[in-house]
Amino acid sequence: MYKLSKYIYFVEKDNIVMVMTLLNQNIFGLMREKADILRYSDLNELEKTQGMFFSAMKKLGVIVDADLDELNEVKFRNRQAIFADRSYRLTINPTLNCNFSCWYCYENHPEGRMSDETVKQVMKHLKNKIEKEKIPALNLDWFGGEPFMYFDEVVVPISKKAVNLAKKYNIGFSNSATTNGYLLNEARVRQCKELGFNNFQITLDGNKKLHDKIRFLKDRTGSFDKIVENINFIAEIIDKVSVALRINYTEKTLQELDDIIPFFSEKAKSKILILFQQVWQDSFKKQVDSSEVSDKFKANGFKIREYTPNVAGSVCYADKENQAVINYDGKVFKCTARDFHTYPEDGILLKNGIIEWNNHFISKRLGISTFENKYCLDCNLLPACYGPCSQKMMEFNGSKEDFLRICYKGGVVQILERMMNEYYENEIKYKIQAS
Repeated sequence: MYKLSKYIYFVEKDNIVMVMTLLNQNIFGLMREKADILRYSDLNELEKTQGMFFSAMKKLGVIVDADLDELNEVKFRNRQAIFADRSYRLTINPTLNCNFSCWYCYENHPEGRMSDETVKQVMKHLKNKIEKEKIPALNLDWFGGEPFMYFDEVVVPISKKAVNLAKKYNIGFSNSATTNGYLLNEARVRQCKELGFNNFQITLDGNKKLHDKIRFLKDRTGSFDKIVENINFIAEIIDKVSVALRINYTEKTLQELDDIIPFFSEKAKSKILILFQQVWQDSFKKQVDSSEVSDKFKANGFKIREYTPNVAGSVCYADKENQAVINYDGKVFKCTARDFHTYPEDGILLKNGIIEWNNHFISKRLGISTFENKYCLDCNLLPACYGPCSQKMMEFNGSKEDFLRICYKGGVVQILERMMNEYYENEIKYKIQAS
């Protein structure tokens, strides 16, 4: 006995039906007549009458055994992603203060930095993780606030300790920062190279004119030129580096973004990954497609984030067990997308460097998969999505209206249809025309 896989997506184009099996990411095309036979025939009879076609569809994962519970496969992949990865990701907030005050930022910016005592506790924490827990890799991630406000006092000593421990115990190490980029300079970039930095995420708020109206210093001096200069320094000085350049936009500013292109060196362009992001307050009004502008950047040598279905098994790093965020005051969290000043902590960093977690919060976050709710479990797109992140599900009130607010289905459909349309244009249409 057989059935069609629950996790299939169809896109019809002319007389062709594109098929994508979401559990194993196969894409192929069928003539409409064949697709209709597949979709509407008795599959047990199909095995007898069109054995070769049936076998091909079974091999591709379109047809499955009737007693196969495909949801168990999705759950298993998710549990592996959450608990099997032993590498450790530690995000550190040296401060929540910032040298900018962007209108759309969700954080408050209280003054204060990580104390020397807490810096020592973080070092002990890294030592415990590497020496006692024997993690295979350490991924440091600097966040805030603006983390480089306390570059010498916090970032340098902890990074040096991490580099030395990674070398001593021969484990993988990476160092990254989410920064506005203003406080870097050539000398600091050279230090970053020595400290193992290989990834930066830096934001621009549109072209120079737009950006300087939003991101400026207390004396109203614009920041665009300085940030771009520092990105060019990063590309020139650090050999193996990636700069995720997040470009914020609104419906009004999108078409002016390509003014940014000439400001970057050719070497920088090859190391920059462009991430277009509609400002969240604006996206509530209307979702605006950035693909046309994205193509212009790609044509000029920049890397562009290719949107693909989520096959990672989970949505966010904060969903994973072996991950933590240590705030400047020693409070510990799982998620970075919040106001650390007012949100209750998930744990606390003790003097001996061990994190004492609030097991009630952690069990609520990680005890079940984020998609174990009636809306996700019924969805045929689940293996391309894996549901909302754990933080959103902790805040979910159970109503359909609230779920629609956090559901990714619309974005997943856009990605699938873009992929399948590209497949049609590049593979199927080409072959039809050639014949």
